[in-house]
Amino acid sequence: MDLPLKHSDSARDRRTSLVIFIGCFVVMVAVLALTPGALGVAAPQRLKFDLAPLLQQSWLVQFHVWTVATALLLGPVQFVLPKGTGAHRVFGWIWASAMLATAIATFFIRDMRDGQLSPIHIFSLMALIGVPLAVWLARVKAMSHARAMTGLYIGLVIAGVTAIAPGRVIWAMFFS
Repeated sequence: MDLPLKHSDSARDRRTSLVIFIGCFVVMVAVLALTPGALGVAAPQRLKFDLAPLLQQSWLVQFHVWTVATALLLGPVQFVLPKGTGAHRVFGWIWASAMLATAIATFFIRDMRDGQLSPIHIFSLMALIGVPLAVWLARVKAMSHARAMTGLYIGLVIAGVTAIAPGRVIWAMFFS
């Protein structure tokens, strides 16, 4: 039997959500700023969108990119939605499913290092452990659920920034 979450959406909760959202945004900007050439490359005159480089990849890479995009877009939505609501739960399950699916998919994508796992796979391992843990924390109504989800989202953003490197699919979709 599912018990409803009894989170109150107080002014303090909304401020906390806003701080988390702003913190994630700041981390994303900082990672972009610290990635050599990333901000200069993303200048509007060079920015474009072309799905062809993605569509030339295997179905597994395409699946990975779509699940990552889903998680990246739903993360900020989750941070600002009132906690404990039906919408927060539905989007939370979609986000958690996308994170788990993308983490599992990465273990089968080994094009870059001659079939070997790369250091970025540590984020996949973190997601495989962290997502079920964060869901469990929500089920037991632990306040650390928000911290776990925030950490997972920050890890997703950091891992995503590495996909912007020249020669990678995302680079080709937006900058070549």
